[in-house]
Amino acid sequence: MDMKDVNLLKVGQIVEGEVIKVTDNTIYLDVKSLTEAKMHLDNYDKSLESFIGVVKVGDKVTGKVQKVNYDEPVMILISRLPLIKLENFEKIEKLVETKEIVKAKVKKIEEKGLILNYLDYEVFLPYTLLDYELIENKKDLKNKVLEINIIEASRNGRFTRIVGSRKEIFEAAKKEAFEAKMQERKEQLELVQTGNVLTGVIEKIDKHAAYVRFDSIIGLLRISQVSHHRIEKLDEVLKIGQEVTVKVIKKEGNRLDLSMKALLPTPFAAYLADKKIGDEVTGHVFQKLPFGMIIELAEDVRGLLHRNDYSWDPSFNLDTQTNINDEITLKIVNMDVKKERIALSRKAIEENPWRNVTVKRGDVTSAKVLEVSNKELTVEVEGVKGTILAKDAILGQGSLESFFSKGDMIDEAIVIEANPKTWELKLSIVRVLEKKERESFEQYLENDSDEGTQTIGDLFGDQLKK
Repeated sequence: MDMKDVNLLKVGQIVEGEVIKVTDNTIYLDVKSLTEAKMHLDNYDKSLESFIGVVKVGDKVTGKVQKVNYDEPVMILISRLPLIKLENFEKIEKLVETKEIVKAKVKKIEEKGLILNYLDYEVFLPYTLLDYELIENKKDLKNKVLEINIIEASRNGRFTRIVGSRKEIFEAAKKEAFEAKMQERKEQLELVQTGNVLTGVIEKIDKHAAYVRFDSIIGLLRISQVSHHRIEKLDEVLKIGQEVTVKVIKKEGNRLDLSMKALLPTPFAAYLADKKIGDEVTGHVFQKLPFGMIIELAEDVRGLLHRNDYSWDPSFNLDTQTNINDEITLKIVNMDVKKERIALSRKAIEENPWRNVTVKRGDVTSAKVLEVSNKELTVEVEGVKGTILAKDAILGQGSLESFFSKGDMIDEAIVIEANPKTWELKLSIVRVLEKKERESFEQYLENDSDEGTQTIGDLFGDQLKK
């Protein structure tokens, strides 16, 4: 070998050699020097297990001189890794411009960010440029592979600074997910129509409304549409996560107004479901009005008791007999679910004593004394009450108490008024007596005329003369 053609290599020098021999762990290169150069497997590619099948004789390999010894034994060691590292840094620098997404493995989890490994370089990824969801679970990220962008790559001597980011990646992912969600929401909304019945989950509760989610769409359930009854606090009847079935009562653009109560029977319908006309019900006096009373039969269910239905007795005043909240039993005489009206009657559960009364004006009947006052007698005839005034009870002067007592039976009294509509029954004992006297007198006249020609003048002549 001509010494003019011999390369005296130095450490750090870049050299290219031709492969002249290949073993599992080492290749030998002709570098035109005093001896061949060696390159071990871990200085070629740390991921390889053997040179066999990867490098062959005649291949050209470039490396950096790591060690030179021209004394015995002569030795030249070169490595391909420094060149690869340099090439890799150049690739990393280009990534700053291209914004290409690459994959890097998490090596460390530090206070301000993650340290990742990419092409044998450390990449710093600050938490400010990391997804919020990943930050929440950062302790689980070690050895995980993340997709990142390289946003900075600089070298200062032996030191390099490489910064990674996921901001554009997760923002793009969020945007894509949002757009997909909006598209899905649009498609689902197109399928929903007013009147549809849907099942969803309570996602949020405000003071006056709850938000119900159905997959990608959300509807508004106002407090007034939850129940037919008044609700003071919505969160006392609904809970987040609760499954509810609702009816769409209005669709306007992307907005859905929902109702739970539209699927429920009204308080009137629920109350009257097992009721019929003629049923007896119990309620409480809710309000008194000039024409009757409002009776509360159940929560938000009220009926009207008209004053005409207080009693068969037209003189009976129920207003004076009851107070607000008093319990009362009545009968349903009419009901209308659609108009939410219930007509009630108290007299319908009472027996009408006048139904069986047969006496009429002019009839003579017996009577039982119920009460005695200085003005009249209260008596009972065929189950109804009647009155006999003092002037119709006795002839002449005297008090009623002197002639009558409670429980006495009057054998004969003539009916002078009997009106079932006004419940008026008036009788007279005096008229019976007068009638009897008159009949007796008339009978006397008839008997006397049979004996001769005696006249009234003959009978009362002396008195007339006086």
